[in-house]
Amino acid sequence: MSEALASSSATLRPGQQVRSRVRPTARPVQLGTRYLGLLSAWAVALGLTFKSELLSPTQVWQATAALAVLVTLGLVFLHARNRTPAFLSLDHYITPVLVIIAAAAFSILAPDYRVHALAMLTMGAFIFASSFVDLSRGMGRERPLHRFLRDATTFCALLALFFLVLQSNDLPNVVKFSAIFVIALLSGYRSFRFATKREGLALLSAFLTAGTVTFGAFGMVTYLNQGSQYVAVILAFAWYAWQGLTVHALDDSLTRRIMFEYGLFAVICVYLIALALVTGRPIG
Repeated sequence: MSEALASSSATLRPGQQVRSRVRPTARPVQLGTRYLGLLSAWAVALGLTFKSELLSPTQVWQATAALAVLVTLGLVFLHARNRTPAFLSLDHYITPVLVIIAAAAFSILAPDYRVHALAMLTMGAFIFASSFVDLSRGMGRERPLHRFLRDATTFCALLALFFLVLQSNDLPNVVKFSAIFVIALLSGYRSFRFATKREGLALLSAFLTAGTVTFGAFGMVTYLNQGSQYVAVILAFAWYAWQGLTVHALDDSLTRRIMFEYGLFAVICVYLIALALVTGRPIG
């Protein structure tokens, strides 16, 4: 054996170095869009059964709670497997849960099965889009379009829930205003967590935004003779304008163009309120 070693060393040229082979390290297995698409598809498949004639509204809400838990656990596993920073933070799971609740409410109100199916398909698309943004950000693949997807999914879920809460005649006003506050609080917290890593600052900003929107809801429900969809649009625009300016202020990216963009939504809200006060009759 020593002779073999001596013969192998003798074949090396002067000044030549022996390069040791470096074994490639095993890369962590990452789950991505396929797993997320499968999770969204399963959510749609389960949600389609909520319209069954064998289920009462109480059973539909129980099934909705179970679906929200299953989807949340699936997303927790996804983020934990991909080592998403702060994957236990609440902002990763707010939009999917709100979308599931909105879709279940539409399934109870919509008598047509086609409307129910459309609501469930939209739910699956929103679960995929909102979670895809968080997944890409955790893997360091964030793109400018992702911010639009985050804002669009959050805004649409907020608008749908505002409409559903306001048009429910069985709920007292105290419950309606409390629900609006919670919805605005959770949606704002998700937006503000993208702008700052300080959880306390994000929660405080979301609390101020939700308080402002709830105060506006109280004034419009009390003094405006308008339909629920009209008030829901104004509240959603007011939330969007307030949280947009705050997000860019926290992100240190507030410019004149951004102020004009979100200020335009605030002007639209004022115009809609003034129009309702002048006409004095329901619009839309």
